[in-house]
Amino acid sequence: MSWDNTDTAGAKASEWDTNNYDAGGYDAKENTNADYDGDNWNQEKNSGDNAYGDNAAGGGAECYACGEIGHRKADCPNPAVPREFTGTCRICEKEGHRAAECPDKPVSVCRNCQEEGHEAFGCENPRKINRDHVKDMTGEEAWALMKTAIEERDLDDLKEAVEIYIKSNPEITYQMLEKKLRDESMGVYIIALEKELAASYTNMDIQGNLDKTYTVTWRWSPKPLRPKERQFWPSSPQENFDRLNDAGEPIDRGVPKCNNCNELGHTRKKCPEEIVENVERATVLCFNCNQTGHRVRDCPEPRTDRFACKNCNQSGHTARECPEPRSLEGVECNKCHENGHYSRDCPLQGAGGGGTCHNCGQEGHRKSDCPNETALICRNCDAIGHISRECPLPRDYSRVKCQNCQQMGHTKVRCTEPLKENEDAGYGDAGYGGDNNYEADKGADTTHENNAEGDGWGWNDNTAGTTTNQDWEGEVKVSTSGADW
Repeated sequence: MSWDNTDTAGAKASEWDTNNYDAGGYDAKENTNADYDGDNWNQEKNSGDNAYGDNAAGGGAECYACGEIGHRKADCPNPAVPREFTGTCRICEKEGHRAAECPDKPVSVCRNCQEEGHEAFGCENPRKINRDHVKDMTGEEAWALMKTAIEERDLDDLKEAVEIYIKSNPEITYQMLEKKLRDESMGVYIIALEKELAASYTNMDIQGNLDKTYTVTWRWSPKPLRPKERQFWPSSPQENFDRLNDAGEPIDRGVPKCNNCNELGHTRKKCPEEIVENVERATVLCFNCNQTGHRVRDCPEPRTDRFACKNCNQSGHTARECPEPRSLEGVECNKCHENGHYSRDCPLQGAGGGGTCHNCGQEGHRKSDCPNETALICRNCDAIGHISRECPLPRDYSRVKCQNCQQMGHTKVRCTEPLKENEDAGYGDAGYGGDNNYEADKGADTTHENNAEGDGWGWNDNTAGTTTNQDWEGEVKVSTSGADW
């Protein structure tokens, strides 16, 4: 158990909703109309707007909102057409009307203050916090638990002990609690940060007052844990103490937020503004015809076999196993840019169909498609039947190019020009490349100069063995004139 958003905002689910409704807004005992017939779920017995099965898939059934055929209620572009309600009210269990029109509907209760006659949206009363789940202990026992949690550096146990202590002292405030922690040098700090919350969240103090400016956090050190927190951190202990008077923990307001106009108090369905299409909303893509706007189950096109042969488009085998000749549909020649043949079969001269083979010298095919035995041509004497390393003649240096001076007639070993440096610094004569300045650069990253100036909080104190919390551990003196404490 921890003193987080869920603990303070929850106040037990029973305090927020005393009715046993499911996720769709229907009573759990009434949502049993769907029957299983062995193959499909039959939802024909559903009443109201809860019918949502194959009949609402848009594949031919009528829309439950406007009555037209071809789309579902969720995708209906037309205004809703009132329909006769034939179901049972989930409040009084009588037929003939909906729960919203029930004459026996109980008075609405505010989810914030638990009072009747108004809703949570616009309620300015303090929130009624239910702490029945918290253990009953005396203040001394709860304070001893807090000390034990601090000694063990267990933040979860500390927040649980604070909950127990608050239950035994319901009138305590964050300022009083922080002053008591400083007086006894407990080693834990209540820091009030200036953080921006989501519109549906707010800060609540111990007594349930909402809309507090600063957010309370529990820290083991008075210094920010990360550099990015410094802009939200109080500059001094006195400023932190003043902030705690207007601070609380973030909780859910319990008020819905419209994702159409981004205002609180209603949902998109009941938004009075014109419905704006969300361009960032994910679109539905059909994997059968690759069109947007519908799913595969609603696709009007016949189903295609994704695993069919890519050559003959028949099922049962792959293109590698296809008995049909290679299909030339959609094939473009890289030589003449005509469709219907490959470049190796191009009838143009030099494209393979009328060119000369570089292996046998015959026309009509390429060297790669030559049916004759590969001919060995010596690069030293140009004779056929052997390669250059097997040539019986002396090496012809007039065909050799030097890799150092780029001249013909000799190799790099016999080159009289000075050897060029390896500009790429690769794995050749220069080893692993680069200058051998390892010793000069070895200590480049070991020197660090800290020129930051210190301040009242001791951001950059580097003195070993000294305590940097003098400003926090001293006796707190609070005056009406705002002097240091």
